[in-house]
Amino acid sequence: MKKNIEKNNLPLHISLLSSKIKVIIIGGGTAAYIKSKAFIMKGCQVCVLSKKFIDSFDNIKKYLNVSFIKEEYNIRYILDKHIVVIATDDNKVNSTIRQHCREFCKIYVDAVDFKEGNCILPCNRSTENMSIAVNIRGVSPITSVFIADKLISYIKKYDDFVEFSSNMRNSISKIEYRKNIMNFISTDDFYFFYKKGKAPIVIEMFYNK
Repeated sequence: MKKNIEKNNLPLHISLLSSKIKVIIIGGGTAAYIKSKAFIMKGCQVCVLSKKFIDSFDNIKKYLNVSFIKEEYNIRYILDKHIVVIATDDNKVNSTIRQHCREFCKIYVDAVDFKEGNCILPCNRSTENMSIAVNIRGVSPITSVFIADKLISYIKKYDDFVEFSSNMRNSISKIEYRKNIMNFISTDDFYFFYKKGKAPIVIEMFYNK
């Protein structure tokens, strides 16, 4: 008997190449501004659509990856976008946008009622070489920020090691060796020698690298 795992409704975290992602924010209020700024700062191509904008939007007009359209919602504005953010104060318009998003299989964030959307923005944190995303299933943004800050503080100490490991992987041309060496490197024992500055010697001992 097949199991229906759809009932789990677990968050699926994927990493998007932000510079290739087109986002439209529909709305001109506080929620729209917060979401706009988040996507802009991640490097997405952002378009904000609304008849009116709060003054806060003046703070983000300086960025090259944002444009503004002072018009009412029309379906044509979402057709070439990957992600749609619904953030208007008109329930009828929001309902129409949701219907269009489902019809055209869009990834959409509902800033009015998150349960109506198919995407939730997690709390993101980054180091030079790592990124993490935290989503609280019980829905608590402040707790998400707290946990994300705790996690990023902990993993920062591994940042240089991650860079070392990535460079090592990219330097190994033979695929058959790459997996063995990376499994060897990605251990607490090797990390101990890495911190002692003995990583190259240990690798050479075992792999003549």
